[in-house]
Amino acid sequence: MQVLADELEKSTVRVNSLNPGKARTQMRRQAYPSEDINTLPNPATLTPPFVALLGPQARGVTGCAFDAQPASSSSSSTGT
Repeated sequence: MQVLADELEKSTVRVNSLNPGKARTQMRRQAYPSEDINTLPNPATLTPPFVALLGPQARGVTGCAFDAQPASSSSSSTGT
């Protein structure tokens, strides 16, 4: 992602990544069948960071990695 952001720095294209984290989806249920799906957020509640990156306040933000959910104590955050 960073290499692509660097290659496109003189263009209007922005390159970022956004990790949605755990969400209440069918794919998650299939991958982790013993997990209590009701403890996970609904995917619709995770959209604000995606929308924010599309808006004017994110103009000029490129080459960054973000997390849609706060990092848990067992994982590290890559958001900047």
